[in-house]
Amino acid sequence: MQISDSQTNEAELAALGADAVRLLCLGDLFTLTSRYEYAVALGRESVAAIRDDLAYCLTELRAACLLPVAEGVSATVKYFAPNDAGLFALVQSLAPAENGAEVLVELVVTIKETHKHVTLEQLSVAA
Repeated sequence: MQISDSQTNEAELAALGADAVRLLCLGDLFTLTSRYEYAVALGRESVAAIRDDLAYCLTELRAACLLPVAEGVSATVKYFAPNDAGLFALVQSLAPAENGAEVLVELVVTIKETHKHVTLEQLSVAA
């Protein structure tokens, strides 16, 4: 999703991370991928890739499902030092599972020319 310069502050990026977690926890994978795409789909259809990767994470966590979240999801925003790869920021949020474990949801903000994009980078088991 393309974002404006005004959306690159910590609060705005954290809100995007919370939005991604909310959509994931609701199971609204179509909206999630429509809004953020999925960087590690790796040739797979994006919704199916997220479904598969989430199932893997839940299996690893021995959890049955994610809990729905309405609000209060926090996110950590880290900014990259200037680089040639176009990496601008990393947004990390946690999606709660029913057994108390968490799935790490990571968004990456990239810059190409003057455009900034936020993409769902990956889902993984939270440490």
